[in-house]
Amino acid sequence: MSTVIRTWLGFAALGAALIHLAVGVTAPFLLSVLLVGFGIAELSWGIATLASGRVIAPRVVVGAALIPVFIWGAIAALGSGLGVPSAQTGLPWYPMTMASLFNIYVAATVALAMRRASSRNPPSVGAASPGGWRFLTGLVVGGFLLSALTTPALAATDVGSLAVPHGSHRVVELDVPDPGGHGGH
Repeated sequence: MSTVIRTWLGFAALGAALIHLAVGVTAPFLLSVLLVGFGIAELSWGIATLASGRVIAPRVVVGAALIPVFIWGAIAALGSGLGVPSAQTGLPWYPMTMASLFNIYVAATVALAMRRASSRNPPSVGAASPGGWRFLTGLVVGGFLLSALTTPALAATDVGSLAVPHGSHRVVELDVPDPGGHGGH
């Protein structure tokens, strides 16, 4: 697996973690515990993968990355079957879709890499590191994709709705007496 793909896996885990943490903060208690737990696990795995330069616990990750997707799918299916709108389940549709896409990307990419590695004869020791420009381009593209997908998802959470609007600044007026008494000259 290339260094760029491993970096993108770490980025995807970080994106899913941020979204799960933001949704989990305002979700009903049981869902909050689950989502915050998933977020902490994804954050830890993403950081460990980025720091170590290898995919940590690939067999576990393939299944574990899909658990939040299945839980959200079950809640959405049960809620819609009972006539409960998604807003009342505590799981907003757009952020959970983005987090699920990140998790599916992680699970699918790791599963494909494991399959490819098991079919090699003899197995390769490691992937070659990409050149400077190739790695830098992959890193920048991955960063842009992460921010382009994660930022709107975070803004669509309850936490995001409480944020100060972009481009606005708070104006603080200070009533400071003029020490010279010159009237501002």
